[in-house]
Amino acid sequence: MIRWRIPEWGRAVFRVLRREVSRFAGNKVYLFVSLTGPLLSFVLVVNIFIAGVPSGLPVAVVDSDNTSVSRQLVRMVDATRTVRVYCKLSSLHEGNEAVLRGDAQAVLHIPAGFGKSVMKSEGSGVVLYINNTNVLNGGLLQSAVLSAVSTYSTGVKLQIAMKGGSAPEQALEQVYPLRLDTHELFNPYINYSYFLSSALMPLLIALFTLLGAIYAIGIEIREGTSDGWMKAANGSIMVALTGKLVPYTLLMLVNVGVMHYILANYIGFPMKGWWGSTMAAQVLMIIAYQMVAVVLVALTANTRLSLSLASAYSMMAFTYSGLTFPVLGMPLIARIIAYIFPFYHWMRVFMGQSLRNEPLATAVGPMLGLIAFIIIGILFFPRLNYVLSEPRFQHRT
Repeated sequence: MIRWRIPEWGRAVFRVLRREVSRFAGNKVYLFVSLTGPLLSFVLVVNIFIAGVPSGLPVAVVDSDNTSVSRQLVRMVDATRTVRVYCKLSSLHEGNEAVLRGDAQAVLHIPAGFGKSVMKSEGSGVVLYINNTNVLNGGLLQSAVLSAVSTYSTGVKLQIAMKGGSAPEQALEQVYPLRLDTHELFNPYINYSYFLSSALMPLLIALFTLLGAIYAIGIEIREGTSDGWMKAANGSIMVALTGKLVPYTLLMLVNVGVMHYILANYIGFPMKGWWGSTMAAQVLMIIAYQMVAVVLVALTANTRLSLSLASAYSMMAFTYSGLTFPVLGMPLIARIIAYIFPFYHWMRVFMGQSLRNEPLATAVGPMLGLIAFIIIGILFFPRLNYVLSEPRFQHRT
């Protein structure tokens, strides 16, 4: 009869794991950073971006022409999904006041004589004043109004050509001598939730992973219980960290599962590539951020300072993810800085394997980047061991 004997390091890991589970059960902060917080934040993100595309942005109209032609243009602008005609004003001064108050995002000015010029086939124009403080709103409004005005202009040209004796097909060719056939390859619905929700949810995973790992390690220093932790691990920092971080890794994987379920079933986010590579990168990202926590605690020996640095570090990761502003368009120093965030490497794998269906080989580089963070964290194990064993660091907040 063969008896399997658990090695001493395995029993030590189990002792640390059992100790950590008992500490988890008696502390609500553990539950929040590892499970409740991420799930609540997912609900918040989904509710913010559930519409997919911003709609009904208020626009004030100053119709100085006030003819049936100008009113038709206003109706066409109001019919777009993005624009909602907030009010019709009598002067540009009132329109400026409406923008300053925040009641309107833009002012559409139709000059006097607009209808007459259109009916005579003379050149005429409308002016759109946009509050471009919010670049997203400004771009959407400009695109929507331009589309409505272009459609209106095309209809006028088409009617004039047909009145001149041209057949409908000939008139259409005269109006549109050159056409642009566009195809959105990776986000055909131009859905902002596709790239915002798919970035913010993993960022929240990274944030809670980092904060949770710092808290789990740092509270041992703050409460002066490092000695008991290391004794349970037989003095091995590798065993101590393995037993302590395994529960939080598993809980974060539960959050990852919920995140992917929401993305796939409620947002309709596609998964065109290999799902396994995405999950492997997700596991590596979680461990990478846990190793970042090791580095911060080892360097500062201060839980509160580590948590503050971790919050700033996590939020900066979104800036350098390349979603809101492309990394290739950044200066060289900014492109280099992007590599110091595990989140950047994760997004390269996630977007490549989900939206773009890139070859699997393109995921190797980012995964090696995540592994590099894990190796760097391991190099700081001796420093963390020193911090945990040095009496002068104990009971630091």
